[in-house]
Amino acid sequence: MSEKTLSIGLKGLEGYRVQVEVQVIDGLESIVVVGLPDASVKESKERVSAALHSMGFPLIDKKVVINLSPAVTKEKRAFV
Repeated sequence: MSEKTLSIGLKGLEGYRVQVEVQVIDGLESIVVVGLPDASVKESKERVSAALHSMGFPLIDKKVVINLSPAVTKEKRAFV
């Protein structure tokens, strides 16, 4: 099962779109977060696990892969 949604990320006070793609596959119980290598993202595995368990989605024999990537990569250019 694979699902996609849009979210936001913050860089300072500025927000940017993030595409979140989650795939649940058979395997050892684990959560893997890839993309957007920010320390706070890597630490979110425990929060994701707790949220899934509280919603009634046990992770027994399931591997959850979460891919985070910029949804749009537009650079702002200053005109002089």
